[in-house]
Amino acid sequence: MSEANALALEHFGFKSLRPGQKRVIDALMQGHSAAAIFPTGGGKSLCYQLPALTFEGLTLVVSPLLALMKDQIDALGARDIRAHRLDSTLSLNEYREVMSDLRSGRARILYVAPERFNNEGFRASLNALNISLLAIDEAHCISEWGHNFRPDYLKLADIAKETKAKRVLALTATATPQVVDDIAKTFNIESKHVVRTSFYRSNLELHLTPASKETRLDLLIERLQSRPKASTLVYVTLQKNAEFVALALQDAGFSASAYHAGMKPEERARIQDAFLSSADHMVVATIAFGMGIDKSDIRQVFHFNLPKSLENLAQEIGRAGRDGLPAYCETLICQDDLT
Repeated sequence: MSEANALALEHFGFKSLRPGQKRVIDALMQGHSAAAIFPTGGGKSLCYQLPALTFEGLTLVVSPLLALMKDQIDALGARDIRAHRLDSTLSLNEYREVMSDLRSGRARILYVAPERFNNEGFRASLNALNISLLAIDEAHCISEWGHNFRPDYLKLADIAKETKAKRVLALTATATPQVVDDIAKTFNIESKHVVRTSFYRSNLELHLTPASKETRLDLLIERLQSRPKASTLVYVTLQKNAEFVALALQDAGFSASAYHAGMKPEERARIQDAFLSSADHMVVATIAFGMGIDKSDIRQVFHFNLPKSLENLAQEIGRAGRDGLPAYCETLICQDDLT
């Protein structure tokens, strides 16, 4: 672990690893597979980024989140760590450059979406590579008991065997005991290498406020006007609500943008970049926004609509206050949202 601590300081600026990170990284560096069930903002990414610097082969990261891939690759590049992604946005020349880096061994980390493994050419190319670590983000998606089951994740156990991955790391922020058992069984992870850390976040101030369909917009605006301007997420469940609420906040004098899957990719990227670089911008978004976004100073998270589940609530408010400073979270509870 002395080597891991030295690398954490040299490459990432961390004076020490968190206890959960230490246990996971120690298991991986000893050649074991592991699972990390940490809360949102709990430092899961470092559990594969740091060992990747010590392994001879490639660390292959499976993630459904394009935003996470882009942000982490940019951050790793700034630290002189060679990382790439393969997705549909790459040009032919960019794709060839990535493959050349993989074959030469220059790339330390490669990010792909689970659907990438449906490409037989890509799977064949992996067989020629030395996969030291297969890291699977959002690993709860492999379980039919998880809140976001995805059939493409079921193939990953076979992929681990096909590629002869030396070890597997399963990562998630939300997993019930039943889901954790599924993950461990699927990837042959010993129970002693399943690491779950506390989900308690002492710096988050949580409020639950009854509201009616007619009053909640006014209530949201009043609450925002009464508080200092800050980096803020407002979650809604429908695309039309994102547009409606963002426009109302703009009319009330706030710097606010809507964000949802119906927007063009370049527009979503522009809004994301504006949010990351601002200290007081607001984004009114459906649940896709924020996953993988590495912004430590989000001071406020509001739920205009009820979250889909307690797991979603935990994940979405977990994006606030990652710097450890106080953050305010409020859910407006409206019975019209219930089905």
